[in-house]
Amino acid sequence: MNGIMLVTHAGEPVAAVGWEHIEGDLAMFGGFVSAIQMFIGRISEGSEIEELKFGDTKLLIGKSEKYHVITLHKASENNAVEQNKKVIQLLKDKDETINEGILDLIQEMVTDDMSMSEESKEGLRKWSESQVDKAKKAAGKWGKTVF
Repeated sequence: MNGIMLVTHAGEPVAAVGWEHIEGDLAMFGGFVSAIQMFIGRISEGSEIEELKFGDTKLLIGKSEKYHVITLHKASENNAVEQNKKVIQLLKDKDETINEGILDLIQEMVTDDMSMSEESKEGLRKWSESQVDKAKKAAGKWGKTVF
């Protein structure tokens, strides 16, 4: 596992470990993850996006009671789902309270190899931009039907 991010269901990033090498605004990314999960949940009867792949990288998005748990992995990592679930379980075991001790435990779960290919960085950036555009269009259409 190369990175872990905890985002409230309202979209506020609470903690990010191993994301330092990724360019971009993590607050905007956290808000995007929260918004897309809410949107997908509304149009697909509670379903959520669980995995995104681009280049040699994948993101897993799990959910605890208080947070979206986003983990960053190499695409070839076979135990990525289990690692994402371990972070979720750690939060549940610690009553989902984020403090220095929890952050230290999360830091230990991230491997030292935080390299990400330029292809993957560019893929993440392009994917984020395209999904934000799609979400804006879909939200506009949805808003017109509601209002």
